[in-house]
Amino acid sequence: MNRRIFLARTLGLTLTSLAAGCQRLSRGDLGLAMLAGSVPGQAVQAFQRSQPAPSGQVSVVAKDSLLELYRLLQDWQTQVAASPTAPKAAPKVAQWVTQADTWLAPAIQQGLIQPISLETLDRWPQIPGAWPALVRRNAQGFADETGETWALPYRWTPLAILYDHRTLGSEADPMQRWADLLRPAWQQRLMLPDDERIVIGLALKAFNASANTPDLAAVLDLEDFLTQLHRQVRGYNATHSLKALIMGDATAVVGWLDDLLPVAQRYRHLSLMVPAEGTLASADLWVRPRGAPPLDDLATAWLNFCLSATFVEQLGIFGPGLSPWHWGAAPADLPPAFQPAAGLLPSTTGLENSEFLLPLPPASQAQYRQLWQRLRTT
Repeated sequence: MNRRIFLARTLGLTLTSLAAGCQRLSRGDLGLAMLAGSVPGQAVQAFQRSQPAPSGQVSVVAKDSLLELYRLLQDWQTQVAASPTAPKAAPKVAQWVTQADTWLAPAIQQGLIQPISLETLDRWPQIPGAWPALVRRNAQGFADETGETWALPYRWTPLAILYDHRTLGSEADPMQRWADLLRPAWQQRLMLPDDERIVIGLALKAFNASANTPDLAAVLDLEDFLTQLHRQVRGYNATHSLKALIMGDATAVVGWLDDLLPVAQRYRHLSLMVPAEGTLASADLWVRPRGAPPLDDLATAWLNFCLSATFVEQLGIFGPGLSPWHWGAAPADLPPAFQPAAGLLPSTTGLENSEFLLPLPPASQAQYRQLWQRLRTT
């Protein structure tokens, strides 16, 4: 479950101090550097077949983490800047690179990416309303209605709970809400991500408040809820939490649904739940590196393909994530694994109230950090 680690507390230090060797993509007319597993191989093959002949080839570099992909963006920027008079020595930069929505702001701030033109994207005007607002940012990386568009979303996943339903007992009410994590039987049996925005964000959703609330003092009893939640926690760990659940060392795990879904499909005693009040969402985006080659027809065709019905179908069949076109969709229109009839996700009500974590002003960031520190030292 480390594919979406947020590193919110160390972005300023870690991401600016990374040093890595030269990363070169294989030669090809369309270079994609993507998060492993975020795009089914069948989708890439379908795109290649759909292109008129003669057509360029697609060259893919897959990385296991978003951090590795961020390193590529940083390395390319450094190497391109170091060879302005020697273009042959410059690295081969991918046209499109996967990043998550939470990494969009630092990528903009550090000048690693460039805005995207929407003029040639046929279906973008029809995309659900949450998406343009997510990727429209100002030069500081903050959401801005008058800002430029810095990324194209192609996949998203909600925060969910995976739990051992045998621990509820035959007469217990089923899990439905975030507050159900406070059940006495689950004391010190819960695994949570080690991230202040996620933990405080789910608590805010429990109060039907925005996960991007700028003033936490405005949400009454929030700190009391978090203190009770902290008592339930066995560990804050996104890497080993699923292992703890499978081994019986934990009873419930909070994590991203695309990570939890394959485990739920394998172990019949585990159940999935997206709380009815709504949940947090994380999106995979295509961003364009600052030193990318000039945009050509094949690079534009890839973005249009990722907005197409064919890509949505491929993602629904071969991948565990949801397409942007599934945002707000009726249950019957979701991929089979996400439909209540499949028995894996008994209700999709919480999906309708999903919310992205957006950058906060410095004063709000300090408030979140202070609350997190108090919580972890009680």
